[in-house]
Amino acid sequence: MKAGPVTVRQLLENRQRFCVPIYQRHYVWSRDKQWEPFWNDVRTKAIERLNNRERRFSHFMGAVVLEARGAASSRQVTSFQVVDGQQRLTTFQLFLAAARDYAEQAGFGDSVGLIEGYLFNEKEHLMEDPEIEKYKVWPTKYDRELFQDILFEERPELRKKYREYFYKSRDKIYEYSTVPSLLGAYGFFFDRIKHAVESDDLEDDFAETIEVKEDDEEDIAATEAEHDLDRIAMEQRLDALWEALIEEFKVVEITLEEGDDAQVIFETLNERGKPLLAADLVRNNIFHRADARREHADKLFDKYWKDFEDPFWSVMEKQGRYNRERIEFFLANFIAGKVAGEVTLSKLFSEYKAFVKIQANKATGGYPSVEAELKDLRAFGALYRRLLERDADDPLGHFAKLLHPWDVTTVYPLVLRLWSEEVDEAEKAECLSILLTFIVRRAICGLTTKNYNKFFLSVLRHLEANAFSKTNLAKFLSAQTSESARLPSDKEFEGAWMSAPVYGRRLTPLRVRAVLEAIEREKRQKFHETDQLAPNLSVEHILPSKWEEHWPLPDGETPSSDEKLQAMFANEEDDSRIGQIVRRNRLLNTFGNLTVLTKPLNSSVRHGPYKDKRDALSDHSLLVLNREIIKSENWDEECIEERGRALFEAALGLWPYPG
Repeated sequence: MKAGPVTVRQLLENRQRFCVPIYQRHYVWSRDKQWEPFWNDVRTKAIERLNNRERRFSHFMGAVVLEARGAASSRQVTSFQVVDGQQRLTTFQLFLAAARDYAEQAGFGDSVGLIEGYLFNEKEHLMEDPEIEKYKVWPTKYDRELFQDILFEERPELRKKYREYFYKSRDKIYEYSTVPSLLGAYGFFFDRIKHAVESDDLEDDFAETIEVKEDDEEDIAATEAEHDLDRIAMEQRLDALWEALIEEFKVVEITLEEGDDAQVIFETLNERGKPLLAADLVRNNIFHRADARREHADKLFDKYWKDFEDPFWSVMEKQGRYNRERIEFFLANFIAGKVAGEVTLSKLFSEYKAFVKIQANKATGGYPSVEAELKDLRAFGALYRRLLERDADDPLGHFAKLLHPWDVTTVYPLVLRLWSEEVDEAEKAECLSILLTFIVRRAICGLTTKNYNKFFLSVLRHLEANAFSKTNLAKFLSAQTSESARLPSDKEFEGAWMSAPVYGRRLTPLRVRAVLEAIEREKRQKFHETDQLAPNLSVEHILPSKWEEHWPLPDGETPSSDEKLQAMFANEEDDSRIGQIVRRNRLLNTFGNLTVLTKPLNSSVRHGPYKDKRDALSDHSLLVLNREIIKSENWDEECIEERGRALFEAALGLWPYPG
């Protein structure tokens, strides 16, 4: 490779093109992290130039790594593929475009012509495709149209075409964070340049840069009228700004030669710091291999990867201790599902490269092409999206919706592989029901979720070896005996259901609600035309948590403070008053005493006597669960246990032990 420092002028003055591969990420630099520091550095250098200070140091902007591309004909402008540094190159162009447009607006024609020499290649009549080759920087397809408009259209036309991002009454772009990044950067630099040229902002490099606010247009106009700024001085300021960039800013230009591995160099430059997401590195790796195999990377990108550029995949989510974009969780689940092994999310890119090697070393030869690899990714991506969108009318989405309250995403690799297999869809749905039974039963019985990731991968390996079927899945789960993997029997399930204080202890209110909603839907299928429930139902105790005032013990007496305190440290349930309090407090948070309501009862009814609560349920709830409750004339421990048994029969139907 050839490497050496060059100024921005040396980089951009020659008749050549810098093409960003279609698979690289789009422009993502932002105001606080990049534009503001960059502007401050340009401003400082401009002040040095205006004051004729000795300029001992250039400003270093990092590396630009280029790979020469062979020309198809002698008429084509020499082009380079940008391996790394596209964000810098794009920012240089946006700054120069903003300076050019301000010069045009202010009537500084000489400056306009000089600046355009760093934006466009000359001699269009000698180009094979001048509409493309005239641009010195050619961005990704995602950014291309807006980038071309910023560079080529005059500002009034730009404002007309993108009017939704400009103020109606003045020539100013909205707050930069609310518009596309390219337009935001251009607007930011235009406003800063305009302010610096039309004020004394460049007179003192120790002065704080003045924030350009929405109402500063009138202030600047007043300043113009008051001081009658000298146009020669204004043009000198403008030229000092753009010349500071091209003369005082340097990059290390690294041009790769034949035999240099562009992808290895790209990865080395980007593994340190945080310039790229692991998903960006994965994408670049895939399409670099496609380029190397001459598989038409542009067409493959449009056909197989474009869907992953949808904003859906960049939404931030939390799983365990990790906060990542959705696409990274997808890639981790994809790899885990394909290799039936654990994946370290913090090393996702390395994991993907290892996965590709594993595939290549398979007896079957792995993916025959990069296109086959991308086809697999797209197919699994569509499945993963169905899991996240949780459409109740889709069998996979319906399962994900039922799974969601239990927060067991470690089952995703198994689910993805299962659903991708050539198995009857009805059987696959039954397998999902078995998995949900496993998760729900264990949660209600208070069993740990620790090591679920390893366990579900072991299930996947078993199915790989013995075929994907509900029979093999059921046998494997039923055979487990360890505390971290065993499936509770009907007897254990019933004991936990009837006696365990599930609400607020074993289960969160969200999970209790999920259980009760499932039973309600099951009951509605028998008696109602629809099983749809109102969103955000709330869990309600029938016997209230504060029962002492209106719910006397069986002897009709209210327990004393001393008795309540003794009951807190007692376990035995007998006929004594303390024993009766212990029993009541235990049954309080069992399923037999819990229901769901469209909206919470007010506190006076919630903690009041049963008659008031019964009347409220009768007046305000149409749920089958509550219509059954109000059939009882009173509510005591026997009623709770009787209802608990009835609900358990429904639970057995919903989450049956697989046979």
